[in-house]
Amino acid sequence: MEFIKPLRNYLRPYNCISFLQAIWFLSNHLEFGGGLPPYLANANPKGVKSNLALGFFLWELDTLAREVILHCEPRIGKHVTDWDQVAKALNLLKKAEEEGSTIDEHNVMSEMTRIAHRQFHWQQGVSHNDLILTRKIYRSAGMNDVVRTVYGLSAEQVALSGFAALATYIEHFAMTAGWCENVVPLLGFNPRPVIENLTVDLAMIRKSAHDVRSLNGDWAYAFNPLWLHPLIRLEDGRIICPLPGLLARRMTDGLYFDIAGHDVDVLSAHMGPAYQAYIGEAMDRANKGQFSVLPEQPYGSKKQPKDAVDFIVVDDTASLFVETKLLKMGRAAKEYLAPDASVTTQFARLAKAIGQVYATLSDALAGQYHHWKPNGKPVHPVLVTMDNWNLFTHTTHGDLNALVHAELDRRKIDRSIFTDHQYVVCSANEFEVGIQVMHQVGIQPVIEPLSKGEKVGWLFSGHLRQSFSKELLSVVPLFPEERRSLLSKRPA
Repeated sequence: MEFIKPLRNYLRPYNCISFLQAIWFLSNHLEFGGGLPPYLANANPKGVKSNLALGFFLWELDTLAREVILHCEPRIGKHVTDWDQVAKALNLLKKAEEEGSTIDEHNVMSEMTRIAHRQFHWQQGVSHNDLILTRKIYRSAGMNDVVRTVYGLSAEQVALSGFAALATYIEHFAMTAGWCENVVPLLGFNPRPVIENLTVDLAMIRKSAHDVRSLNGDWAYAFNPLWLHPLIRLEDGRIICPLPGLLARRMTDGLYFDIAGHDVDVLSAHMGPAYQAYIGEAMDRANKGQFSVLPEQPYGSKKQPKDAVDFIVVDDTASLFVETKLLKMGRAAKEYLAPDASVTTQFARLAKAIGQVYATLSDALAGQYHHWKPNGKPVHPVLVTMDNWNLFTHTTHGDLNALVHAELDRRKIDRSIFTDHQYVVCSANEFEVGIQVMHQVGIQPVIEPLSKGEKVGWLFSGHLRQSFSKELLSVVPLFPEERRSLLSKRPA
């Protein structure tokens, strides 16, 4: 705990709201191109466009906001009046990370995975694809009913509420107590149920930050309660948003946790099928005649009916066995070093899904499918998860592969299928891009390097950037009408 003291002691004299406002300015500048006030202008004195050149990053501001909530004065205290005051806090934060680290030669690769989960989402930002995926899944018939039960609003109204709030917070640090009523003429409904769900008072979020804090090498990766409640209600009724980027992530990726906790049957009955339908529609949009896309069909006997893999994509070079799974990664796998038991539990879920793909692939290769038969060309199993698991280190893949082998043994499947048909895991966003690249050059040229040789275990997106940079220039949004609809509803 000693490594945290210099930062904690430095923050204590400052006013919490003043420091959070400085973080708001800086995070908006990095992520949304917002301007800096004169007192923070020295954070970027030359107006450079590259965030890497500035020496501070969004994930550091994320961690600093948590520490400010924990340690700064909630009502009194001195105000931030100069960039140097924030810069010193950021330097102390970096030093605390270094001194608190427990990295050695045995866990360095696991640490790289933790770093990826902490940094990559901030580097990549929230894209229009993220917004569109969220809207299309949650407004599907069954999911829309669930959303109405949780929020009292339709899925489209929930999305528009979040989008309106984000547009406001990109421009303003605080909204007035009457903001929800003020935007009713624009939206046509009152977004208060959504805003209230995202909001907590300062004392409560401070308690939450204290309850989940870590005082060891996991400190920098510990959960920031702003991810759950990105809005903070002040005593005067105003509601602030220290990191608008967290609001954007809460209204896309984070909606899952509101819905998943509502009913145990929601995921299997509604959300899973909606996600599967979305991936199917994305493949149809990407297909300009080079593929055959075969949807899931039943097979087996009357006594033992089975469902085929979700989709089979076939071209002249190979076949893809595409299985879609929600598979959200739990906090433990992002915060703790492997082989922590909680981390292993998370990867066991992924291994089970991969085992399921291998089980149905084994049946298909044995000729049991009615709608597809082996033709001597390569067959590649691909698991498309809603979350990005960032599976790119040899340690992670070694741990995961051991779990997959155990799953194959449990299912009594010959392990040779693993060697002959190396699985690939990618996120929905990666798949939407990858399927367009495959349409240009063929399935086999894209997938073969990931199934054999030195690129086994690479991030799918990294492989595409390195080997298909020219083809990536031709990748387009698959749902342009959704994008136009979204932009047309942005509040002025």
